[in-house]
Amino acid sequence: MSVAFSESRIRNLKEFLESSKIPFRSEVRLSILSSFKIGGICPVVVEPENSEQVLEVLSIFKKLELPWKILGGGSNLLISDHPDNFVTLRLSGKFKEFDSFGEGKFRIGAATNTTPTFRQISQTGFTGAEFLSTIPGWTGGAVIQNAGCYGGELFDLIQTVEFLKNDEVLIRKPSEIEHGYRFTEFLNRKDSIILGIEILLKEGNVEEIEESLRDKRERRNSSQPENKRSAGSVFKNPKIYGEDGKEIKAWELIDRAGLRGVVKGGAQISPEHCNFIVNVGTATASDVNYLVDLVLDKVFQQSGILLKREIEYFGDIP
Repeated sequence: MSVAFSESRIRNLKEFLESSKIPFRSEVRLSILSSFKIGGICPVVVEPENSEQVLEVLSIFKKLELPWKILGGGSNLLISDHPDNFVTLRLSGKFKEFDSFGEGKFRIGAATNTTPTFRQISQTGFTGAEFLSTIPGWTGGAVIQNAGCYGGELFDLIQTVEFLKNDEVLIRKPSEIEHGYRFTEFLNRKDSIILGIEILLKEGNVEEIEESLRDKRERRNSSQPENKRSAGSVFKNPKIYGEDGKEIKAWELIDRAGLRGVVKGGAQISPEHCNFIVNVGTATASDVNYLVDLVLDKVFQQSGILLKREIEYFGDIP
């Protein structure tokens, strides 16, 4: 345990959480909270259930001088093999709920699971969010990355984002938030906690919506590694076009560099979709990071294009 995590500080944190009735867990192996199934043991995972508890938790972190990180659904994340020099904050309670206000308006908590949540919302007869039913993870993470696929992006639907910044709960419209392709200001600055969003959808035909849900699910299953432990697409598409006018995809560049199927330890560049790295056994974060660096190097050598990571790193990864 590092100096930052003296026994007394951890004990004081736990005593505060118990007295404040704020849920927490001790000595948590973070791999169980990650779609990669990679990650070491964190001393404490704190799970506040409402905004007031979040503010209380941040206050005690500051008082005890405890470094911390926020963890969502863990679907687009590579977690350190040794996350023992910080505590983890993970939203629960009301943040796992969504509500309908009628006329296509929905409020969605940051800790809702995107796949079932947006499938259920779509099945109420409102269209436009079907693509989000194929994206794993939590809504908060989807906001941070402006998640999207099949021509849609989450910020196309958002009316407002509720987030905590500098100990203040703020509500902002998309026009007041810097965002773009797989990018928002939250991703770069890492100084905010997403609490929830409000979206607006158009009324649609239930049968057509079901067909759209089915089509997108089938497209996803046919194009991505099935039942494999991964963090989704590792690299962003570079937004570069070939002589034929078609967009060059990250997976094509990785394939051209001869990296399809390459293995390091328990990690592999997927033979099915080489913009995925999969955990084929007992992969470590270091194994995955080795393959990430290999792709960046080889693709640049072969094409002159420097790819950018889409997955986020959680903790120190050598």
